[in-house]
Amino acid sequence: MRGFFISGIISVMRLLKQLLYGTLFVVVIGSAAYGIYFLTLRPEPSCFDNRQNGDETGIDCGGPFCISCEEKNLRPLSLFPTVLFRADRNFSASAEVRNPNNAFGARLFDYEVAFYDASGAVLRSASGKSFIYPGESKYIIDAGARITAGIPSRAEIKLKDESFQWVREEDFLQPLYDLKNVSTTVEAEQVVVSGTVSNLNNFTISRIIIDAFLIDQLGVKAGVSKTELNNVGPFRVEQFRIFFPITKEMQEKIDADATSKTVIVEVLK
Repeated sequence: MRGFFISGIISVMRLLKQLLYGTLFVVVIGSAAYGIYFLTLRPEPSCFDNRQNGDETGIDCGGPFCISCEEKNLRPLSLFPTVLFRADRNFSASAEVRNPNNAFGARLFDYEVAFYDASGAVLRSASGKSFIYPGESKYIIDAGARITAGIPSRAEIKLKDESFQWVREEDFLQPLYDLKNVSTTVEAEQVVVSGTVSNLNNFTISRIIIDAFLIDQLGVKAGVSKTELNNVGPFRVEQFRIFFPITKEMQEKIDADATSKTVIVEVLK
């Protein structure tokens, strides 16, 4: 009986010894395999692996090589519904856009404007380029599109997210300007908004865009239009004129004073 007991103890000890050796073997092989993977097969840290590694301060951002985390986490622009305006066979569209980022502006971005008929068919489409300053609200406008085939029932302005060129606030300051002498004249088939805009800087402004909304006597926006001045030299004063085509029925319904107050100026260095 005693011999059987001793034999059992020896068997248990032998089994424990085998388990210990087996565990050590697995640990050694696993460590070796991980070492080989770490040294030869493991991918190098990158700014696109969805991990925080290398010198990154966040997931795929920060550090000397990746985009800053602040820029990576920028919020998209808020784009409001597009409004369609019609004057005979001339059509215009506008949409308000807001930049919720107070530390970054977009020096350049692309957009697309499309006019649709009641069945959803595209009657006309066009693309354009714009910009927006940090925390700014503005309008994107496509004015004076003459469409003779079909009647647009709606329009839509879309932003192309992949086109945005974001820059920090300190690198994208709005140039100074002065808007004066704005007046509105209602004629037989058009309304003309005119005035002067001055470059108050000691450098050339590459683009000055002047927008305006046509306001009727009920205070409702009845149209939208714009004009653009390019390469306005330092301290220069330029005249501008914005044209709105109208029908004879609209002529007596326009509020000239209210229209003059809608003028908006956009300036890009």
